[in-house]
Amino acid sequence: MLQFTDLDNTVIYSHRHVYRDPVIWVESLNGRKQSFMTEKTHRFYRTQKWLKTVPLTTRTLSQYARLADSFAEFGWNDALICNGSILLRNGAEDGDWTRESLDLSLKDREEYNSMSCLVRSIVPPGTVVAVDPFMFYVKTDEAEKIYDFLSSRADPEHVSIYRDSRKVYCIPNSLSKGEAAERYRLRFGHDKYIAAGDSEFDVSMLMNADICICPEKIADFASSGRKMICTGVFSDNVCSRLEEIQNEILLRNKE
Repeated sequence: MLQFTDLDNTVIYSHRHVYRDPVIWVESLNGRKQSFMTEKTHRFYRTQKWLKTVPLTTRTLSQYARLADSFAEFGWNDALICNGSILLRNGAEDGDWTRESLDLSLKDREEYNSMSCLVRSIVPPGTVVAVDPFMFYVKTDEAEKIYDFLSSRADPEHVSIYRDSRKVYCIPNSLSKGEAAERYRLRFGHDKYIAAGDSEFDVSMLMNADICICPEKIADFASSGRKMICTGVFSDNVCSRLEEIQNEILLRNKE
């Protein structure tokens, strides 16, 4: 069965995250440990055989590349990066997918470019990371301030502004995670999919899923289909929910 999953804070956690049990480090940056998976989550994806898991993430190519070797042992051959605007297949960019993303985002291009110019006029050089025309983000210690500034000026018909604790993102509405998930499902002939995600970035993907797995904080915005809400360590609870789904499928098959 097809599963889309967010990565950061859904499958992996930053070195800043406090976690007391043994972990599996899956990412390093400049020789320093950067992100880890819990032992349970790592074991689940290493051993399970019934899911086709496709990461769907805002990570850029260089950011995702730091994880690719660790994910290879899971059999994760495809990945949707830059919020789904770029499809990697065995590490190589799918040109047809990228061209389709360019066509889809054309209607939002003017507003996206306007936001890009605007933010560059107020932040220091080198703080904007862009994969134009698909997304950009600002690295900042004033995420709330810049988020409020851009949100008050952006046209919500064309772009969405998101933030976390240290970054502010601008993404064309035509290139949402939900749109990418649906494109992938149709292109590769899947009837249904499961989605797991932890934040506002993931809502469109969760809303389109047949089964969505999410924390309580975004449950009201998630799927109108089957909803499985997690508490505690999110990645581990996602794996527990996936095991429940697998057991239900096995039981139905026996009947």
